[in-house]
Amino acid sequence: MSRPVRWSALALVVAAAACGDIATPIRNDFYEWRLVVPKVSGVGDDSLTFHWPASRIPVRIWVEDAASLPENVPNGIAAWRTAFLYHEFDATVVSDSSSADVIVRAGAAPGIQFARQAAPTAGTRFEPTRLNSALAPECAGATDLDISDDHTQLRLPVRVYIDPRSEPNAPGLAECLALTTTHELGHALGIWRHSGVATDLMFSDPGVPGPSDRDLATAEVIYHVPANVEAVGP
Repeated sequence: MSRPVRWSALALVVAAAACGDIATPIRNDFYEWRLVVPKVSGVGDDSLTFHWPASRIPVRIWVEDAASLPENVPNGIAAWRTAFLYHEFDATVVSDSSSADVIVRAGAAPGIQFARQAAPTAGTRFEPTRLNSALAPECAGATDLDISDDHTQLRLPVRVYIDPRSEPNAPGLAECLALTTTHELGHALGIWRHSGVATDLMFSDPGVPGPSDRDLATAEVIYHVPANVEAVGP
């Protein structure tokens, strides 16, 4: 997939400051990706940015053998991998769910029941945030993020749910499962907000088969700006 390249002088400066070892220019055709949550103080909002650090690349993903996930997850990883010239993000499917960074299951996302548990850092508490998306008749998706109450840590694993809502041979189901899986992997890599443009895969109810130029540019930007949320876990 070819992508138009449009650079700005400001973007070059930001990229150099944000990533001293890889001075990749940040493109200007991206959208807002940060998760906005109320500040702990109750006054104002925090904008949360996350990307997987180099020490956790490749990200380990465990995949349930259902809903075409063993096929669709590797295809989704490959689709997002094209955003990164310097391999800033990559992922691999693993067989052991207990050591996975991301767990992908088939079925409806359950009621959130893992709220406010003690964290590895004494005194820190966690509560879940759910990103619902792709609410199509054929299938739906959701990604659960377990974020500390001080908004500085993401407790692993990230949990992704792909829900086939129709019969196995229903028209459009295979396409819906494929694009929804890739969409949810976009959340897992760090796009924590939906695009407002329907031609982007990260639109809340996507209808395109793969990441758009804007999706790929946004993913690239995320990995060249400082994160204020770090992963903790296995």
